[in-house]
Amino acid sequence: MDILVIGGGASGLAAAVSASSAARVTVLEKEERPGKKILATGNGRCNLMNDGELKYFHGEEFAKAVLGSDGPRRLRAFFDGIGLNVMSRAEEDGRVYPATHQAASVLDALRAACARGGVRFIPSSPADSIESRGGAFRVRAGGEWHGADKVIVCCGSPAGTGERKGSYGLLTGLGHPMIPLVPALCPLECDMRSLGALKGLRLPAAVTLKADGEPVAQAGGEVLFGDRGLSGIAVMQLSADAAARPGAHVTLSLDLSPLLDIAPRDHFHFISGRDAFRSPGDAEALLAARLSLLPREDLFTGLLPRVLAGVVDRGRPGVKELARRLTDFTLTVTGVRADAAQVMRGGIDTALFDPRTMESRRVPGLYCAGEMLDVDGDCGGFNLMFAFLSGIAAGKSCVL
Repeated sequence: MDILVIGGGASGLAAAVSASSAARVTVLEKEERPGKKILATGNGRCNLMNDGELKYFHGEEFAKAVLGSDGPRRLRAFFDGIGLNVMSRAEEDGRVYPATHQAASVLDALRAACARGGVRFIPSSPADSIESRGGAFRVRAGGEWHGADKVIVCCGSPAGTGERKGSYGLLTGLGHPMIPLVPALCPLECDMRSLGALKGLRLPAAVTLKADGEPVAQAGGEVLFGDRGLSGIAVMQLSADAAARPGAHVTLSLDLSPLLDIAPRDHFHFISGRDAFRSPGDAEALLAARLSLLPREDLFTGLLPRVLAGVVDRGRPGVKELARRLTDFTLTVTGVRADAAQVMRGGIDTALFDPRTMESRRVPGLYCAGEMLDVDGDCGGFNLMFAFLSGIAAGKSCVL
C-alpha cells in the first residue's frame, strides 16, 4: 500500500510514523525540512500535551472524541515507542514537556522513527490539488503528480503568518466545507495612551471581553502589559472572539480582585453570562479598611505595584471610584496580533470526518489530521496533543 502524507508538521510526522509499519509512506513537505514549527512550540521547549482537564473551544466534542479518556497515556506510549523521554510529572496546569526540555529532541525522535520506517520525504513540494479516481488518488505537488492508495492531509494552518489562506482548498475542492478562519491565542493591540508606565507589568486578573458594551467571553489568569497592548494567558484566550468582531467597539475589562487577594488567583475557563468575579463591594470594603489604618498617601503602599497605583489613583478619587477602577479597568481593543497567533480558529468542518479514524465520510481513503480541522484549544499543550493524536489515529487507521 502506498500512502501520501501531505505536510510534515506534528500531525503529519505522527501519521507517517504510525503508517510506516505496514505501508510505503511518502511525505510531501512545502518547506525544505519537515517539522520546522515544532521547534518553536513551547518557547523552544515543546509543550507536548496536557495531563489536566481538556480545554478546547471550537470543535470541543470532536477533540474529546479523538483524545478519548486516555489521550495523554496513549501519547506517552507513542513517544516511548519512538525513544523520546517525556517528563513523568506534569508541570503547572498539567503541562508536559520532553525530559530534555528541548523541542529539537522531539523533532529528532520523530525523524529517526520515520527513517527506521523507510518514510520518504519530498521537500519544497507544496500540494495544490488532490484527485480521487476509482478508489485511488493523485496529488499534484511541486509541479509533479504523485499516486497513492490513500492520502492523509496534515497541512496545518497559517497561524503566526498573518495570512488566512492556507491549503484548505485541497479539501474544500473535494466537498468538505470550511469554517472561516480567525487568529487565536495571540496578543491584543489596545489604546495604551497614558498607560506607558505599565509596560512589562504582569498581573493576575479576570478579564471580560465586551463588544459594543455587551460581555462576549471571560477568562482568567496572567495579564502582561506591553507597549502596543496586552498579552498573557487570560488575554490570549479571548483573542479569537475579538478577531471575530471586526466592526464592533471591543473592550477589555480587567477585574484585579485576584491581585487584591479578594478573589482566587487560579486560572479559570471561559465563563458565559455574568461577570463571575466582579466584586466592587469587596474592593471598596478593603480600601475603606485600609484608610481607617493608614494615611491617604499610603493607601496603595504594599497593596499594588507602584506604577499601577499611579495610574489607578490619578485625580485622587474617592474609595467608591477607586474600587470601580480596580474591578473594571477598561482598555479599548484596536487590533489583533495575527502575526503572533499560536493557532487559528476555524478550518475544515469536522462534521464530515470520523473522530475514531480521521477518515472522510465523503471520500473514502482520504484522511485529515491536526490544525487544518476546526479544532482549537487552550494554551498548555492542548493543540499539539490534538495534532499528534489525530495524526496517530489517521496513520494507524489507513493501514487497517
